[in-house]
Amino acid sequence: MSLTLLLAKVFGLALIAAGIALLVKRDFFAKITRDFLQQDLLRLVISFSEMVAGLFIVIGHNRWSPMPAAVITFLGWVFVLEGASYLLLPEKWAARFINAVNRPHFFTASGIIGIVLGIYLADYGFALWPRFQ
Repeated sequence: MSLTLLLAKVFGLALIAAGIALLVKRDFFAKITRDFLQQDLLRLVISFSEMVAGLFIVIGHNRWSPMPAAVITFLGWVFVLEGASYLLLPEKWAARFINAVNRPHFFTASGIIGIVLGIYLADYGFALWPRFQ
């Protein structure tokens, strides 16, 4: 199995689950996002872990075609940039960003985007629908 297929399966299923959770439990995620600002050690650990996970994807799978591979690589870069940002940005800037995105419509939009991307990647990884060539 190619790395792209493996990552498409993993990301596809994870994005579908996370997207549904964001839609169903918006208040829960809003509380976690608020708490993220006040928990310095938690923010450090999560930011570093996110950056390292993104680096694994970017270094191990830096492919920009076909489109599913590009989506996976793009997600890896997003993880690297977000994790590094929370590690390197001044506290005030991180708080401004977190407060800006901690809105119900942001969680709704993120959930929908996650589900759509998840279905796209899962379809590619598991070949759920016949491919017409």
